[in-house]
Amino acid sequence: MSGVDREQSRIKSTGEVFTPTDLVQERIDPIDFNSLIPVVDIAAGDGQFLGEALIKRVEAGIDFETALSTIYGVDLMQDNVELCRERLLCGREDLKHIVEQNIVCADSLRYTYKFAGPGEKLYEDEESQQEEFDEHFNTLFE
Repeated sequence: MSGVDREQSRIKSTGEVFTPTDLVQERIDPIDFNSLIPVVDIAAGDGQFLGEALIKRVEAGIDFETALSTIYGVDLMQDNVELCRERLLCGREDLKHIVEQNIVCADSLRYTYKFAGPGEKLYEDEESQQEEFDEHFNTLFE
């Protein structure tokens, strides 16, 4: 899954760029993945970077479930989120609850980065919270 072919119109409207696997590996090769520090990709796409980070953690001796539970991603497009989740699961459907919680469809510029469990709300009053974020976001460019 090293990059997904997309229609030119979608690429133009979303600005999607899928990074080739060899470039991802080159960029993350020097990183030490022995620790359980969370890995977060704010433009996760189909999971190129997160997938390689997961592989590195498993190669470092961290068990798959623990490694998967430290991987987080946000993407604007739901189909990308689904591809990313599928990639990270590596066929382990028993761990689907982890990726459903940790890989989310959201605007990474406005997202709270609190990864709620399935069915949980991030806030009791999500509408007023969204208004607060919108107000804050709009003042960033004044």
